[in-house]
Amino acid sequence: MYLLVLLLPFINAFFLGFFGRLVGTTGSGILSTICMGSSTLIALFLAYEVLVNDAVVHIELYKWIESEIFITHIGLLYDTLSVTMLLVISSISTLVHIYSTSYMSEDPHVPRFLCYLSLFTFLMMVLVTSDNYLQLFIGWEGVGICSYLLVAFWTTRIQANKAAIKAIVVNRVGDVGVILGMVLTYQTIGSLDFWTFNGGSFGSGIMDRGYSGEGGPYESPLAPFAIIGILLLIGCIGKSAQLGLHTWLPDAMEGPTPVSALIHAATMVTAGVFLMIRSFPLFERAPLTLLIITIFGALTAFFAATVGLVQNDLKKVIAYSTCSQLGYMVLIIGIEGSHNVGLFHLVNHAFFKALLFLSAGSVIHSLTIDEQDMRKMGGLIHSIPFTYTMMLIGSFSIMGLPYLTGFYSKDLILELTYSGRNAGDPPFRPLGPPQLYIQTDPKDPDLKLLELAGFPSRGSAFAFWLGTVAALLTAFYSIRLVYITFIISPNSPKESLISSHINIVDKRVLTVLSLLCFGAIFVGYLIQDILIGDIEHPIVPPFIKVMPTLMGLFGMGLCLWAQKGTRGGILRIPAPLGSSFLLPIYSFLGGAWQGDHLINKLVAIPLFSFGHWGIYKTLDRGWLELFGPQGISTIATGVSQFISNLQSGVISRYALVLLSFTIIFLALGAGAP
Repeated sequence: MYLLVLLLPFINAFFLGFFGRLVGTTGSGILSTICMGSSTLIALFLAYEVLVNDAVVHIELYKWIESEIFITHIGLLYDTLSVTMLLVISSISTLVHIYSTSYMSEDPHVPRFLCYLSLFTFLMMVLVTSDNYLQLFIGWEGVGICSYLLVAFWTTRIQANKAAIKAIVVNRVGDVGVILGMVLTYQTIGSLDFWTFNGGSFGSGIMDRGYSGEGGPYESPLAPFAIIGILLLIGCIGKSAQLGLHTWLPDAMEGPTPVSALIHAATMVTAGVFLMIRSFPLFERAPLTLLIITIFGALTAFFAATVGLVQNDLKKVIAYSTCSQLGYMVLIIGIEGSHNVGLFHLVNHAFFKALLFLSAGSVIHSLTIDEQDMRKMGGLIHSIPFTYTMMLIGSFSIMGLPYLTGFYSKDLILELTYSGRNAGDPPFRPLGPPQLYIQTDPKDPDLKLLELAGFPSRGSAFAFWLGTVAALLTAFYSIRLVYITFIISPNSPKESLISSHINIVDKRVLTVLSLLCFGAIFVGYLIQDILIGDIEHPIVPPFIKVMPTLMGLFGMGLCLWAQKGTRGGILRIPAPLGSSFLLPIYSFLGGAWQGDHLINKLVAIPLFSFGHWGIYKTLDRGWLELFGPQGISTIATGVSQFISNLQSGVISRYALVLLSFTIIFLALGAGAP
């Protein structure tokens, strides 16, 4: 059973890859539904055994690499983290497969598409069930390759090909960080197996004793763990689209909509967050790294929310919302003792984000021209009311309105961030009513510190306020999406609104959206005790507790006021502000803070220039050829030409050569002892 849950997606991918043409579109859909559905059922049994019964299963399959003291096995680890991820991956992937049989029904290459989806699912399952970093890296690279294949699935679209290349190149930057992190982890701990730092041997062994290398012990035994944490964070920044390496994520919308749903909800972008949660025992030994993680997550949540305000592409608005929600997940990992809440939000996010993307796909397919620009939609509430309902529920859930799935994790993240401490801050007594007290610095007993219990440290305070503002912006762009797409007067051509299938909802689509809608409403409530049962809600001032909800309601009201009476999604701008003030801001946000421009100017173009002139022209075609093949051939040609010139046929020259060599030999012989 533990092997079958992984093998079923692989079997489906293998069969469709080699025999997909034989079974055709219908057969491929049936086979995919059976294999992926069976995998989901098995994942439910595993969830009962591991999550409910609180068990951990470790299966060692066979020895993989044995080189002196380096020994690595192929093994599977089923604990709370891996089984939770497995359940999310299998369930969302099954629904995406079923949805794809309807969405891609007119595409001639459905078997190949479903093959890629199943392979994507299999490799993500390999990633989350691995018991060591090296095996995890196979899945890590595999999902990157599959994302390239799926984003560029429509190979005749130039933008899709460019987006796929951009995604895989940007992710290579993060992959370098993961590779270096693995190398340093092995050098520091002596193993790449997760049990070495999740078990007792890690806490009571190497890390408490410190690390001593060939050059003697480090000045601080925690120094290597800070470097490891930063390197693994770089991997997360690339894979989970955090600020700096986020540019590939919006462009990945060029692929089919089911691909977007799978990448954003259950696979590609969640891999980085999973890696950080799995590696948290390493991070907690590096306080500075945890502070950096908190700041990066907060900045990403705020940045993506601001950019989502002005996007007009339906799928790109949802893509930037993914980037923002990933920022929340990363943010909470940096707060001491709260990394499980990041997993909780990841699970909740999977359901309402899949609902939003698949609802967007339903909207796009409802128009005859497959339009994605929201400004050319409008009035669809009367044509596709079911899709409107699904989109509205998904938007309310991502806003974190009370008693929807997003509410249980998003509000908890902000509460823990407000009251939490970054690892490395001076410890203080359990939270209670805010009050001043005197604390002794453990590093300097003579130094007395005034601490205010119940109030956040500097890092968590910064993250809390950015996260709160991001919650307001999330509500604004979520309601803007629904309002412009469904409620305002139609802006699309009449022909696009009289499609023969605009009022028809396929039964497969209806079933998938209904199940995701159930998840977007109830999953947060149902699983909170399983995933975060040991985390108590912090005691915070009442105003702070309700602030995220108030911000969401305020953002929703502000959006409705700004959009009222407008056409085409143009915001109402008060006269005192004027276009001279808001237009530069709109342009700045519309250009995603000029991220692509800055990366091109500061990184891409200099590196390409250095690669061409510095490496290719100067080194490869210059020094290496001069002292390598070209130099050797030139010297050999010159020597051979000199020797051949000696064969001139002139007797006097021959006599001169013989006399010269005779004198040389006599001189050498006379100088010998």
